[in-house]
Amino acid sequence: MAKPLYNTFRVLHERRKLTVGYFGGSITEGSGASDPAKSSWRALTTSWFRRSYPECEISEIQAAIGGTGSDLGVCRCRTDLLSGEPDLVFIEFAVNDYKKDEDLILRSMEGIVRQIWNHNADADIVFVYTITKVMAETYEFDSAPDTVVLHQKIADFYAIPSVNLGKKLWQYVGSGSSTWEELLPDAVHPSDKGYQIYADEMQKFLSACIAPGPVERKLDGYVTSSACDRGRLVDAWELLQEPWEKDSSSLARRYPHMLVSGTPGAELHYTFQGSFIGLYWLIAPDSGDIEWSVDGSKARRQSSWDKHALKFTRAGYCILDHNLDPGEHVLTIKVLQEKQPQSEGNWIRIGAVLVD
Repeated sequence: MAKPLYNTFRVLHERRKLTVGYFGGSITEGSGASDPAKSSWRALTTSWFRRSYPECEISEIQAAIGGTGSDLGVCRCRTDLLSGEPDLVFIEFAVNDYKKDEDLILRSMEGIVRQIWNHNADADIVFVYTITKVMAETYEFDSAPDTVVLHQKIADFYAIPSVNLGKKLWQYVGSGSSTWEELLPDAVHPSDKGYQIYADEMQKFLSACIAPGPVERKLDGYVTSSACDRGRLVDAWELLQEPWEKDSSSLARRYPHMLVSGTPGAELHYTFQGSFIGLYWLIAPDSGDIEWSVDGSKARRQSSWDKHALKFTRAGYCILDHNLDPGEHVLTIKVLQEKQPQSEGNWIRIGAVLVD
């Protein structure tokens, strides 16, 4: 029996208003759907709430970003999710966490949970597991993808309910009811039919779990020794140094503005407290490369350009170091003259610094 969603029941029946937060990657955002606002599992779930509770005001926080995992999520949780004051949060990062550092996954997922409950101890949380065709192979051997196992470790410790939508999709294919080509045309993002299967399974879960009872949260102890519960976005404008400039253009609509420089040799220095540092930046046709170091360590190179920039500009991120000793550190960034061969420029455009 899945764990009940007591707070969701209470809010629906007492306040008659429910704010649902969707936090994840492109599958929660709705990529692959004919109309993400209508036929994604997210949209279909919100519609189910409105049909099931017509006397209630149901609102949605769309806080999913394609191509991003829990490591970025733990830093944008306060800004993108908690600012909307959700009563119920669906967290879906198992696909985009796939093949990432296991320790960082645990620290990030635990950090997200603790940030939510430190903000609102009553909020319900549900872990959502979606799938890719490659990840589905593990179910053939009566196992589960590594990221699902890791996420579930956090869910079990904090008594958080989870729903495995991806396994249901795998069962449809295994039973001969459909094919991967029909349900996951690009092997990752569902078609409308695939999203409907996801939504049907979610609705069964919600019908069984929204129930009356006491809201009790346990934040005693940690799964990891360094959960990212202080993860945050530090506005890059706060780091302004010549010859860098403020740019009021958005970070591909994911962040309101950027700090930019296309001058080779331009340096940026940032003193911070924490054990985790990264950049939330723009990936564009004219994006360049940087050299970076922490506390004067050996400089390493990182590019803000990739092959997908040839087709579209988007917000991206990189985790520079997540194993720093807790305490004060200095990050140094330098714009390089050298760039990727197909890049059209040297521009570095940073919306925020990722810190924990």
